[in-house]
Amino acid sequence: MGLIALLVVVGLTLWPADGRVAGSGRLPSPVDGPPPVGASADDIADALVLLALVLRSGRGLVESLETVATRVGTPAGRQLQVVAAGLRWGLAPATAWAQVPQVWRPAGIAWVAAVEAGAAPADLLVRAAGTIRDAEERRLERAAYRAGTLLVLPLGLAFLPGFVCTTVVPVLLHLMARYAGGT
Repeated sequence: MGLIALLVVVGLTLWPADGRVAGSGRLPSPVDGPPPVGASADDIADALVLLALVLRSGRGLVESLETVATRVGTPAGRQLQVVAAGLRWGLAPATAWAQVPQVWRPAGIAWVAAVEAGAAPADLLVRAAGTIRDAEERRLERAAYRAGTLLVLPLGLAFLPGFVCTTVVPVLLHLMARYAGGT
């Protein structure tokens, strides 16, 4: 029981309190963070690709958002409904996209850039979906790396006493008996 308490204390001591990305010295961007509860990064990226396809079919911007939002049954669809409602209410595109979690930021930037330039946002939304997938992949790789790093200390503390007792102590006892008996 004492060993478990020691491992918990050591783990909490080593856990960074400032939220920096392990090994990089930089704070994570909002895109690098985990997706909102209930909406996976894949759901969000899939919804953006579907939105790009609907936009390419010739529907209007808000109508495309509403179509995808009603057809996608995930939390990502509900978040797109928030954006569509904001645009219907007359909010500026940047303000409407600011109403959803930060993981949607690449999509909001793409949407605003396309609207301000007077271009179709479909290609930019596909790129935004790729950006979201890449950010999620980086986040998962960092989490796996961090888990491996954090497991080294407890494993070392657990196996080192066993190694010492089964390997080092018998060798030392043998050498001490050999030299004590030889003199």
